[in-house]
Amino acid sequence: MAMFVTHDTFLKLSLQEIPLGEALGARSLLAGVVLFLLIVRGGDLPALRYAFHPRVALRSSLDMLTTFVYVAALAVMPIASSTTIYMATPLITTALAVPMLGEKVGWRSWCAIIIGFLGAVIVTRPEPSTFHIVAILPLLAAFFGAVRDVSTRGIGMQIPGAVVGFSGTLVLCATSAVFALSETWIMPSPRVLAYLAVAGIVFAVGTLALVFAFRSAPVASVSPMRYLLVLGALVSGYFVFGDLPDGWTAIGMALVVGAGLYALQSERQKSQAARRAAAGASGRGGATASGRPAPACGPSHD
Repeated sequence: MAMFVTHDTFLKLSLQEIPLGEALGARSLLAGVVLFLLIVRGGDLPALRYAFHPRVALRSSLDMLTTFVYVAALAVMPIASSTTIYMATPLITTALAVPMLGEKVGWRSWCAIIIGFLGAVIVTRPEPSTFHIVAILPLLAAFFGAVRDVSTRGIGMQIPGAVVGFSGTLVLCATSAVFALSETWIMPSPRVLAYLAVAGIVFAVGTLALVFAFRSAPVASVSPMRYLLVLGALVSGYFVFGDLPDGWTAIGMALVVGAGLYALQSERQKSQAARRAAAGASGRGGATASGRPAPACGPSHD
C-alpha cells in the first residue's frame, strides 16, 4: 500500500506537465522492464507463454480499464478523494462474488456494502452545485477493479505473479500508445522523468507484493490493508498537494473505511466459524452412529 500511495503521488505530479497517455505509457514501460528483469532473475522465462493466457489477458484488460479511468480522475481530483471513492472496490468485490462466484454474503455484509457505497456517494458530492462528472470516474474504476479481482481467482498458481503483472504492463503500454496518438507529445523534463521512473519502479514492486500477499496469507488478513491507502492519500494530499478534505468528504471517508473493515471482519468471523464447524465434524468422524467411539483398528488383546 505504501508503494501504491507513492506511485499515485509521483504519477499525479507528472500529470501536471505531460498528458495522460504519455505518462501512463512511460510508467508502464518502466514497470514492465522491472518485472521482466525479475522474471529473468527468477528463472521464469518459460512461463512467459502464459502472459496471453485467456484468463491472464482478461485480467490485464480489466486492469488497463481500471488504471486508465482511475488515473484520469487522479489527474483532476484531490488524491484523497479519488482514493477514497476507489476504496469501494472491496465492497463491490463482495457484492460481485454472489453472482460470479456463487458465494453467500450475510445481511451484515450487505448493510456494510450499502453504507460504504453511500460514503463513496457523499465524497462524490452529487448535488448540482458541487457535483463534477469526473467524480464518477473513481467509482467506475472501482467497478472495473472489482471485476478484475474476482477474475483473478481463475488464474492458476503455475503462472508466476511477475508474469501476471508483466502481461498487464504490456496491455497498458499498447493502449497508452494508441491513446497518445490523439495527444500532443511533450518532451518530459528531467524532473518529470525522475517522477515517472519512481512511479514505474514502485508500481512494479507494489504489484508483486500484493500478488505474493494474497497468495501466501488469508484474504481476510490482507484485504483490510487496502484501507491504509486512504491514510496515505490524506498525508500525501496535504503535504505534497496542499489538499485538505472538507467536512462532508471526511464523513464519506469514515463511512467507506468503516464499512469496508466491518464487512471484512464479518466475513472473517464467518470463515472462522465454518472452519471450527468443519473441524468439529471431522473430530466426530471417528464416532459410531450410536455415539460411541468406533473400535480401533489393530490387534485385539483378550
